[in-house]
Amino acid sequence: MRPAVYDPGEMDQKITIQRETLTSDGMGGQEVTVTDLLVDEWAAVRPLSGREFERYDAMQATAMVRFTIRFREGIRHNDRIIWQGTAHNIRYIPPASTREMYLVMEAERGVAL
Repeated sequence: MRPAVYDPGEMDQKITIQRETLTSDGMGGQEVTVTDLLVDEWAAVRPLSGREFERYDAMQATAMVRFTIRFREGIRHNDRIIWQGTAHNIRYIPPASTREMYLVMEAERGVAL
């Protein structure tokens, strides 16, 4: 796969990558814990598509965005990206080897996990 960024100067947006995990609440239940994996990571951000639709008598909007960062191992499809204060759920990470220079992630805003 060709890199999505050819000029490191395009990586001009700061993002945070988070992971949600379930932990025991000590009373037989579970609670969600959010952990920051990468904070203030420089990324290139490119909008891909967006759509609006009606659901439960209200308009909803979603958007797909491509985020490109320097290659990092350990980021999963069920992690999320925080960009400009908004959560984006990672939907697709193309297969890559550890020799890749960049990590490309496609994420969706406006939907639940």
